[in-house]
Amino acid sequence: MERFALVHGVVTDGINVFLEDGAIIVKDGKIEKVAPTYEIRSFVGNTLDVKGRLVIPGLLNAHHHLYSTLAVGLSPVGDVNNFVNILESLWWRLDKVLDEESIYYSALLGVIDAVKHGTTMIFDHHASMNFVKGSLSILKEVFKQSGIKGTLCFETSARNGEEKVEEHIRENIEFYEMHRSSDTLKGMMGLHANLTLTEKTLRRLQEEKPKDMPVHIHCGEDGSDMEYAKSLGYKGVIHRLVEHDLLTKDSILAHAIYLTEEDYRLIKEIKPIIVANPESNANNQVGRLDREKIKEYVLGTDGMSSDMIATLRSHYLLGKGIREDFEALKKVFFDYRYKIQKYFFPDTGEFKEGYRADIIVLDYVPVTPINKDNIIGHLIFGVKEGRVFITMSDGEIIYKDGRVTFVDEGEVVKKAKIIAKKLHERYYG
Repeated sequence: MERFALVHGVVTDGINVFLEDGAIIVKDGKIEKVAPTYEIRSFVGNTLDVKGRLVIPGLLNAHHHLYSTLAVGLSPVGDVNNFVNILESLWWRLDKVLDEESIYYSALLGVIDAVKHGTTMIFDHHASMNFVKGSLSILKEVFKQSGIKGTLCFETSARNGEEKVEEHIRENIEFYEMHRSSDTLKGMMGLHANLTLTEKTLRRLQEEKPKDMPVHIHCGEDGSDMEYAKSLGYKGVIHRLVEHDLLTKDSILAHAIYLTEEDYRLIKEIKPIIVANPESNANNQVGRLDREKIKEYVLGTDGMSSDMIATLRSHYLLGKGIREDFEALKKVFFDYRYKIQKYFFPDTGEFKEGYRADIIVLDYVPVTPINKDNIIGHLIFGVKEGRVFITMSDGEIIYKDGRVTFVDEGEVVKKAKIIAKKLHERYYG
């Protein structure tokens, strides 16, 4: 693999590294050195002059639904006057009509969009209720093709009948076991919300799931989820998972809005991964994460977009706005994110020698003073959206100056239009 250097960038990982005129040497897909540009003037090899642009580590989308990419333009077929009706009238209707082609092109277009916005790692939560077996392998091909990393799971749910659950569990476990030693993809046990998981389903999961296999679940997204758990005699949605021995520190709990005091106590004790999804929450009008009670969390999009910097901006605007604590946001966007990434891929995140070269060059040249303390302000008010000049994963440039390098995007769009038309016809049919 080629040895090269990025030079003349504002280089920061938001924690330890901050260089106003910095350089990163990449060798064999790893970071060889991070230093001021003047220190590597004698560097022999190719150099990429980024001309003062902001350079940060590749981004993580900690809760995504790539299967929703081709849903743009769909209207709900039925009432949307509560959260369950939204699911029934749109998302559950969509996931029933996904086939092999639409799964592949939804994922491919979604990953292309993510890469264009600097994302090099996605924790995806997939659902295609009439195409279960092999669905995660279709997603795997897209991740492999693009060169990004992530975790994959299938959404286990009893909403279409208890007899369907075993197929969901099998798909998850088989993928997990096949990828135990992979350094680019991991499997998880995907679960829909408590409200579509029966006691029989959870007992089955408790018996069949490998003990070290973490879950990725929609948890407390709406009040109906919490009320369902309480109606069964539990003290909350998280308490129910704990009682079935399903929660560990590397479990992913998406949303975590409607929680009881016992749930908050268990979060403090077990410290699972909490993912806030501000834009999706606003779209569905379900509320927001209580950031006074949960201070360690990361950001996801829940399928709303693939732009993590725009998500950060929305999180700011839908939170306290100008009263936001930038230091707290910095921990969410950098510190906690790196911690979570390392659960699954230990040598990713910070700009350290020997770490994997997952690097993005934002198409943004800071003009006003910039330092480690005000980097969040530059992302929210300067970058605003994830406008990227270069995206690099494991030292490979997968996007540069408006073009992805791993596929002919024009051909993908041409084919996807045909497939999307058929998908929309099935949805409305």
